[in-house]
Amino acid sequence: MKKFLIMAVAFLMLSASNDSSLVYLKVSRVIDGDTFVGRLVESGNPGVNPWAYELTKVVVRINGIDAPERGQFYGDVATLHLYSLIGGKTVGMKLKQKDIYGRWIATVYLNGEDVAEELLRQGLAWHFKEHDSNPRYAQLENEARWNGYGLWCDDRPVAPWRWRRMTKLERDEYRK
Repeated sequence: MKKFLIMAVAFLMLSASNDSSLVYLKVSRVIDGDTFVGRLVESGNPGVNPWAYELTKVVVRINGIDAPERGQFYGDVATLHLYSLIGGKTVGMKLKQKDIYGRWIATVYLNGEDVAEELLRQGLAWHFKEHDSNPRYAQLENEARWNGYGLWCDDRPVAPWRWRRMTKLERDEYRK
């Protein structure tokens, strides 16, 4: 069994270096508006023992965006929307790298459509410009802002990276 897990992890690492191949994952849980958990699926992942798929839980953070946190304005809406998009479904992913928390950073596709683009289009995430330079993502965020979609209907939206640095007192003051 340990051998199968090693093979699956090796496959994921190999896929991360090969930008043209997609890894397929069946989504089992959505953690928040930009993070989910799934298991590898056999279809499209050649060379990995089928038993390894059932054992390999993968946590994924969607590349290029940052969705509102839990307890933050529109955090629950972003989470529910991501769940409605990909919950229980099989998604394709172009893996980029692992982050400091051990999550895979990946561009995620559902039926060939970029999931991050949908979240940005609906105003449910920020384009994470510090880590991504995709001009399409920047354009979609700007359009959502201009039209007041989703979190952009708030007159004082707080970026998630700023929210995470706020103290509990600052967060409570913001919620008033």
